[in-house]
Amino acid sequence: MSYLVRVIGFIISVIMVSGCGENNIPGEHKVEHPVVQGAVVKKLTPVEVTEFHESSGTVRSVNTSVIAAKVMGEISDIKVNVSDSVRKGDLLLVIKSPDIDARIRAASEALGEAEKALDMAHEQKTLMEKTFSRFKELYTEKAVSEQEFDEIRTKRDVAILEYELSQNSLKKAQAALEEAEAFSDYITIRSPVNGIIADKHIDIGSMAAPGMPLIIIEENTYRIETTVDEGMFALMKVGMPVKIFIDSLGLEKQGTVGEIVHQIDPATRSFTVKIDIKESSKLMRGGFYSRVRFPVGKKTTLYIDEQALITRGELKGVYTVDDEGLITLRIIKIGKKEDGLYEVLSGLNPGERIIVEGVEHAVDGGSIR
Repeated sequence: MSYLVRVIGFIISVIMVSGCGENNIPGEHKVEHPVVQGAVVKKLTPVEVTEFHESSGTVRSVNTSVIAAKVMGEISDIKVNVSDSVRKGDLLLVIKSPDIDARIRAASEALGEAEKALDMAHEQKTLMEKTFSRFKELYTEKAVSEQEFDEIRTKRDVAILEYELSQNSLKKAQAALEEAEAFSDYITIRSPVNGIIADKHIDIGSMAAPGMPLIIIEENTYRIETTVDEGMFALMKVGMPVKIFIDSLGLEKQGTVGEIVHQIDPATRSFTVKIDIKESSKLMRGGFYSRVRFPVGKKTTLYIDEQALITRGELKGVYTVDDEGLITLRIIKIGKKEDGLYEVLSGLNPGERIIVEGVEHAVDGGSIR
């Protein structure tokens, strides 16, 4: 009995002790939240934006000229370097070809001989025509026999024929020289277009052979060639506006779909689309990697300013503010970035408020008054 009394007395004493002091009464203790100054709060509202399909592409020149050798010979001089700008008709390189030089000399000598032979044939024809006229008068006067007159007439006809043959020989000699000189154009190679030297496959002293590529020239107009999944085929239209990104150059360009290759590649289940670029950069060259965004429809989603985003290692978050001004760090999942705005995939709802300026002053658990 005495043991029970002692237990009851202990319990009563504990209750009395716990009841002493107003600060220890449950529900009466108040938490102090640090006040955040200089923060700007924005209410999230859904935005209707254009939805894009992105694909990878390659920059290509609209016209690429591969300059190849037509004759065999040694490269004796090169006038251009890679990345040089050239105009149509500019000298690119010279090929040393003794065979062509010898052919031109021989054709020139043959032309000279043909000209001399023509002069002699002309003099002989003139002489025989005069002689024939004199003998004709004598024959009319019965001063020469018919046989003598026939001999002179035959000699005149032969002189006329030889003159005509000499004329033909001269024309052939002129044609042979022109042909030889045309071959000389093969050893002095000039640019066929305005453009930029994209590549050079030879050096001075190298041997060139017919059909061997020497220099590649790109015109200054470029386009993007990209492969698109076959599921996008029905959405592709010539003239469709697209956005082009060349990340290595930091370029963002506007373009339009210029050509659609309607053949589907059975191995990749994709097709090729060629994008015309409205303005080409001086830095642009064939071969650059690019990204192309095709508009495929509209969607409604949430976006947040880039400056509102908080990074904690691999996690992304924002500071939310409730109706009572309490600040909470909220982990979110973001999508693509567009014009400084990030798409919110999860973690936020329309109507919630977040801090968009003064984020550096905000703390989790703080408050805004």
